[in-house]
Amino acid sequence: MAYFFFDVDGTLLPFGRPMPKSAEYAIKAAQALGSKCFIATGRSIAELPKFDNIAFDGYICSAGATIIIDDKVIYSAHIERNKFNKLFAFLKEKGFYVLTQTDNATYLSKETGLAFQDEMLRHIGRTVELHGLVLDENVPENEDVKKLLFLCREDGYGVLKVKDELDDEFTIVNNTVGLPENLMAELVLKDVTKATGIEKVLSYFGAKREESVAIGDGANDVEMIEYASIGIAMGNSSSNELLEKADFVTDDIEKDGIKKAIFYALNRIG
Repeated sequence: MAYFFFDVDGTLLPFGRPMPKSAEYAIKAAQALGSKCFIATGRSIAELPKFDNIAFDGYICSAGATIIIDDKVIYSAHIERNKFNKLFAFLKEKGFYVLTQTDNATYLSKETGLAFQDEMLRHIGRTVELHGLVLDENVPENEDVKKLLFLCREDGYGVLKVKDELDDEFTIVNNTVGLPENLMAELVLKDVTKATGIEKVLSYFGAKREESVAIGDGANDVEMIEYASIGIAMGNSSSNELLEKADFVTDDIEKDGIKKAIFYALNRIG
């Protein structure tokens, strides 16, 4: 029995486009054969689109900070409010556009939304549809902050400088929507990754690590690719580290990459 963990942006969903039908059919086929299929994404549960034709078996969201199985949260981690307030103030002082992610919504200013859209159009040629956006930077006190995304313009303070300043307490990885690493990044808790999420899901089901398959394309997929028994990189991946560490590199997302990845894994795990 195989436990599949799929990244979303650049893996299941081409940037700005719907999931290829071949991916949908292959996931359903894997489930019909007894495999379980999970989302493992940097998106919050609120940001995810509805996969109307696929009944996923669970969700690892916010890069491991929230895990949901059978509509129940089995794990949750968050950035303490006082730390969030300091981080938010620091990033704003440096001139960054900030998106704050909770389980219920992603909070951002209208200005941030426009800047994000502009940079996506400039570098990728289309935008990524995110659900659950709230055009307000004030996060309600009763909501736990899961992750921060921060963006700068070409002549901004620089994402790479922030990595050096905050690396001791937080993990900062390249964004997963295709923007250059010097323009946008994601800030998450130390020791909370998609890999720790997979570990918790396997434990929940009493499954073995040898049964796990992780498929991704971005920098925040490296840990889960390394952790899983079979780690698969998408052919469209721009992460050299991911491509080097993967057990198998499948085809491009829009060239039946998911279908080929699933068939590869099933032939080895069964």
